[in-house]
Amino acid sequence: MSLDSSQLERFADDLYEAYSTGSPIPPLTDETEFSVEEAYDIQSRFVDRIGDGDPAIAAHKLGLVSEAKQEQLGIQEPIFGYVTEETVLDEPVIPTDEIISPRIEAEIGLLLDEDIAAPASTTDVLRATAAVVPVIEILESRFQGWTIPSAQDVIADNTSAGRIFVGESLTDVTDVDMPTESVLVSVNGEVETTGTGADIMGHPARAVSWLANRLEQRDDRLRAGELVMTGGITAAIDIEPGDVYNVTFGSIGSIDLRAE
Repeated sequence: MSLDSSQLERFADDLYEAYSTGSPIPPLTDETEFSVEEAYDIQSRFVDRIGDGDPAIAAHKLGLVSEAKQEQLGIQEPIFGYVTEETVLDEPVIPTDEIISPRIEAEIGLLLDEDIAAPASTTDVLRATAAVVPVIEILESRFQGWTIPSAQDVIADNTSAGRIFVGESLTDVTDVDMPTESVLVSVNGEVETTGTGADIMGHPARAVSWLANRLEQRDDRLRAGELVMTGGITAAIDIEPGDVYNVTFGSIGSIDLRAE
């Protein structure tokens, strides 16, 4: 069954209410099933509400970039969402009281200095990339207890976008072997999880080329000046007030954040 405009609007309203009040809701698919494209239609309306109808987009973000995660949620491709300017942290402090059940994961970010139009290849992405940056994403699910029964729910919820913090170090893309780029995440000095860039579809730039081609179907594109978050390298870790998190990459820098 296809969703009509009023249903798309109502689901976006429900997600925005959860976002703005910090009160999670049941998964949308508990009420009715809907397609992947309808999920992106809900997402678009939800993101518009975050930006009062004219959101300032700071970044595109990828999710489900591993086959294991795709199989878990029954989808055969990655998913994507948007990071709005208001959700970019200016200070290395995680405001846990403003976020529903926050979780942290490490990502490789690409800063673009050229538009990337479809059809795009990995080579096109590397050519368009000005710098590689370390990024920490603070995930937030608007669904009760992080219950995520379908990829459509995750997409509609803007791929669980919460907050991000972008590291200060900028590394020229020619100086980074992205598939072998390692990352280590520590909590209060204890190593919790590790990963490498190859965990992102074999190469983070490959994930971005997929995104550039997929965005064309949504009448969107990757533009010069944007940040692209290539997807979680590590498993997400629950955030607790008072904890200190360190993310150290092999060559592109490190970030320290404190949860309050």
